[in-house]
Amino acid sequence: MKHFRTERVRPTPKLFTYVLVGFIALLGLTCLYYGSSFAPGSRKSDEFDGSNHRVRTGIGSARNRDSVLAVSLFEVPKSVPICDSRHSELIPCLDRNLHYQLKLKLNLTLMEHYEHHCPPPERRFNCLVPPPVGYKIPLRWPVSRDEVWKANIPHTHLAQEKSDQNWMVVNGDKINFPGGGTHFHNGADKYIVSLAQMLKFPGDKLNNGGSIRSVLDVGCGVASFGAYLLSHDIIAMSLAPNDVHQNQIQFALERGIPSTLGVLGTKRLPYPSRSFELAHCSRCRIDWLQRDGILLLELDRLLRPGGYFVYSSPEAYAHDPENRKIGIAMHDLFKRMCWKVVAKRDQSVIWGKPISNSCYLKRDPGVLPPLCPSGDDPDATWNVSMKACISPYSVRMHKERWSGLVPWPRRLTAPPPRLEEIGVTPEQFREDTETWRLRVIEYWKLLKPMVQKNSIRNVMDMSSNLGGFAAALNDKDVWVMNVMPVQSSPRMKIIYDRGLIGATHDWCEAFDTYPRTFDLIHAWNTFTETQARGCSFEDLLIEMDRILRPEGFVIIRDTTDNISYIKKYLTLLKWDKWSTETTPKGDSLSTKDDRVLIARKKLWSVPANSAS
Repeated sequence: MKHFRTERVRPTPKLFTYVLVGFIALLGLTCLYYGSSFAPGSRKSDEFDGSNHRVRTGIGSARNRDSVLAVSLFEVPKSVPICDSRHSELIPCLDRNLHYQLKLKLNLTLMEHYEHHCPPPERRFNCLVPPPVGYKIPLRWPVSRDEVWKANIPHTHLAQEKSDQNWMVVNGDKINFPGGGTHFHNGADKYIVSLAQMLKFPGDKLNNGGSIRSVLDVGCGVASFGAYLLSHDIIAMSLAPNDVHQNQIQFALERGIPSTLGVLGTKRLPYPSRSFELAHCSRCRIDWLQRDGILLLELDRLLRPGGYFVYSSPEAYAHDPENRKIGIAMHDLFKRMCWKVVAKRDQSVIWGKPISNSCYLKRDPGVLPPLCPSGDDPDATWNVSMKACISPYSVRMHKERWSGLVPWPRRLTAPPPRLEEIGVTPEQFREDTETWRLRVIEYWKLLKPMVQKNSIRNVMDMSSNLGGFAAALNDKDVWVMNVMPVQSSPRMKIIYDRGLIGATHDWCEAFDTYPRTFDLIHAWNTFTETQARGCSFEDLLIEMDRILRPEGFVIIRDTTDNISYIKKYLTLLKWDKWSTETTPKGDSLSTKDDRVLIARKKLWSVPANSAS
């Protein structure tokens, strides 16, 4: 909020003083009336649509940027309604029913209907998403890797459909995960060892002494591959769309495995260039040859110099005419991209990306795919279309295997080379790392009375900056989804260079994940930044509630005024099981107005047949 200092003025004649006081009073009443109409999350009127959920009328979806009314005067609703129980798995920007209702012209062959398409303000759900009937607090990691409560994700069709592949098995009131996959029926752990052997890595360890840290698993199923990589000190961004196997990522997140909804369609994935050392596809059912190989070129953008693509699919090994034809065409495309076969065994082939531009420059003129033009920014990702071109290396990165990064775990705290690209010095990086280490210690002291062992597994940092918050949690058995707001998106590359994972996002919109995903959500100045962009506090709070698990915590660090306003919502959101507020210790990132609010969400439910 903007605050204005009062200034000394000279005495004025009484008549002028009376007129001035009257004018100020009238102005104050006017501001109060219009301010309440445009305040964050305010409602001038509410209505219900045919699906029994409350939708925003448009007014109040964004606040008047010129309003100088203090936050404490913003209107707070008397209640926040509960969504109809049929919306217990609502993902606002991946709601295909809404796509049909709005008659969006989406190209199904290009998977556009699985991409991020948010409802307009007047069609936004403005209600609390209820848990399914019988919902229980999730089983805790590491037990959750192998089993979850069936009531929490009451979908068992995958167990029947993938019964021969050991994805999952229904066992009474639980669903078990034996660790199998489409091309590793005998277990992901054995499959991972076989890949390390193919690459001739020491000790059959796929991390290769810490040089392999970040993996992109495309079409990941229930993410068992990513689950078993964790014991190798490898973190995978397990990726799959909300498609006919729509609950696969929901199962992965319930298990406590790093994963997210996404699709190789028409838009770039929300990760910067050179983010991963290895990409993996085990029968991911992707047509890699389509549109001049544009999807493989997206993987090329995301892989570091010398990175690997593990491909386990019939095209890599089957000898029937159709698969041989596809395999030969893929081999030709890889050759023109300057990739080479590194290893091949049984059902898998591993391709390697070059570490320099030399091969590209030796290609014949006119060979496709072309190099991207010099003006293309390979790190621009939010709502950016994929490009059918090869992103060449910069002069600095030419012949720098793994982008010049040190092995994990030293990578976590060593200043990465790309700091220079965002104008941050190594000294500033180290100071930021130490600041967040001390902040997390302070947070944990506040949380300690309420946090039980292993009760926090899935964590989100809504405004990650340089990843210091996640780095400070490295000694705890958690994983962190680092979210970089669009206005700070160039910093996302530092997250990946540290061996962490995350995604770029616009917090004026809903995040593409299932409800009840995270045990802990950290928001540092997120409300201040959202307010500056003219977006709704209330929308953001309701979105946080949607993705927060029952019994989960929020840590909100923001201005005193913003915290005071947010506190008025705690009971409405059912975040009032426990809370604490404090003025934090000052540090290099603090302002004099910093406050910290920590709150815990209740476990609540609605009757099976109720509607809001």
